[in-house]
Amino acid sequence: MDSTRGEYILKKMASLPEKRSEARKENGITSTLIIGGPGTAKTSTILMYSMKFDEKSQSFKRINFSFATSPGNFQDSIDGEVERRQSKIYQPYGGKALTVFIDDFSMPAVNTWGDQETLEITRQLMD
Repeated sequence: MDSTRGEYILKKMASLPEKRSEARKENGITSTLIIGGPGTAKTSTILMYSMKFDEKSQSFKRINFSFATSPGNFQDSIDGEVERRQSKIYQPYGGKALTVFIDDFSMPAVNTWGDQETLEITRQLMD
């Protein structure tokens, strides 16, 4: 029941407009963070949701973070799913929409300054 509920919420968020308000120049929701304790079916819910994608128009990439995940590993994973269109414009192969699922988001190592470098490059990609 919880997985079905979570999948319903994901569908609703995915159907939100890209531009929430043109007058106020507000962007819609393009990124989502699902939180919960271990064993609360977060991964299962996402995988159930992604299995219903139309493969002709939607791509799905799952990335598992671990203590050993480095910014370079993450960047290589993303670079493998996109192609360069112009000098600084990248697009998923075939002109499809790309959904990236990052599992175990808080797992990368913390450096001596208290940062998680892998999460910093993730934030930059999202921006």
